[in-house]
Amino acid sequence: MTLTLVHWLLIGNFIMLLGVAAVMVALRRQQAREADALDQRVEQLQQAVTAISQSAIGLGRRMKQLDQRTTRIEKTPTPAGDGSDARYEQASRLAGMGATVDDLIDSLGVARAEAELLVSMRERASA
Repeated sequence: MTLTLVHWLLIGNFIMLLGVAAVMVALRRQQAREADALDQRVEQLQQAVTAISQSAIGLGRRMKQLDQRTTRIEKTPTPAGDGSDARYEQASRLAGMGATVDDLIDSLGVARAEAELLVSMRERASA
């Protein structure tokens, strides 16, 4: 049995068809691997976005708490005893003992006008 040209062409076409099918199967497998890798990357990115969203929500809540706390503190009256009353009481005592304006400024750091007022009040009281 001899093969004719037609038979050789059919055999060649069949072999070529098998080669093309093998290449297509290999490409399909590669595409499936790349699709799986992309799916994993999308899942990682979704987890990262979720984590960032949760962090932003937590940060927003914390900022709201701090804002409420700041507002509450601003509305709370501050006590008058911040140390300046004691300093002026001491300045008044020193003025009563005869301290000069410059003595009060140097020793207690009161303003000149306040020291002059204390000394003039002492002078009026002793007159």
